[in-house]
Amino acid sequence: MSTGQTFLAIGAMILLSIVILSGNRKLNDNEEYLQKTRFGLEATALATSIIEQASQMPFDEQSWDTTKIEKDANDFTVAANLGPDAGESGFDTFDDFDDFHNYSSIDTTQQNIYNISCKVHYVNAGFFVYNLDNISSSRTLYKKLDVMVISPITSDTLRLSYVHGFWYFN
Repeated sequence: MSTGQTFLAIGAMILLSIVILSGNRKLNDNEEYLQKTRFGLEATALATSIIEQASQMPFDEQSWDTTKIEKDANDFTVAANLGPDAGESGFDTFDDFDDFHNYSSIDTTQQNIYNISCKVHYVNAGFFVYNLDNISSSRTLYKKLDVMVISPITSDTLRLSYVHGFWYFN
């Protein structure tokens, strides 16, 4: 083998190495993208299931009271007392929307472990008020549920929110 052929063989090996390394990098990038996509789908499903459960609950304990036809914000639970009532120890025993305040759980799927936490706050909302992150320390006719799903494996956090309003009909 002559010197020219040796250099061509070495050059071909270098080009082949570059192509293989580039292909491996693309495969690793695709795997990372698939993991993030899987996290997004699973976390969204977990958060949505909690929101669906909470959205079917009555607005407040006091909304069950039929002795007073028209209710105002002062009839509802004080902001400092949001959360489960005595005897409501878990997800299955919740009977109104604000019972989800400070709810937390760990859920395991085939791929990941998720830490789920919820917060409920009164918010200032209504006609022409579009900033639903405006948390109110006083009672209003609107409560906001924030569901955070955290994956310790990917260090990502998904946050979904839902605003529940109290409506009454005469």
